[in-house]
Amino acid sequence: MAAEHKPIKPLSGYVCMALDAPDSVMMNFDHPIPLLTEPRDGSAMIAPALGVLPVATNVPETNGYVQSMNLAFKPGWVPAKYVKPYAEVHPGNTCTPYIMDDGKLGFIFSH
Repeated sequence: MAAEHKPIKPLSGYVCMALDAPDSVMMNFDHPIPLLTEPRDGSAMIAPALGVLPVATNVPETNGYVQSMNLAFKPGWVPAKYVKPYAEVHPGNTCTPYIMDDGKLGFIFSH
């Protein structure tokens, strides 16, 4: 049985956001919303973007992309048009990105 990981500290400089796109985009598994290496169309995809993702508060939107990261803290860029504040997509709920005790990215959710 896997041990449950515990949050260590909030991820400074980031806020929780959520993907919010039309179903035709969200359900297109052949072309998922990407986490890209650079803030430009055609750059290499690191991985599909997380459904809930940390977005940097101190990095301005660039070329229509916001800076985020994967679960191992590798930075990347997500199309801003598909990203909204977590509480707007999930009314009455909050989310905070955290560093977990295993050294990976995690989230604390509440309502």
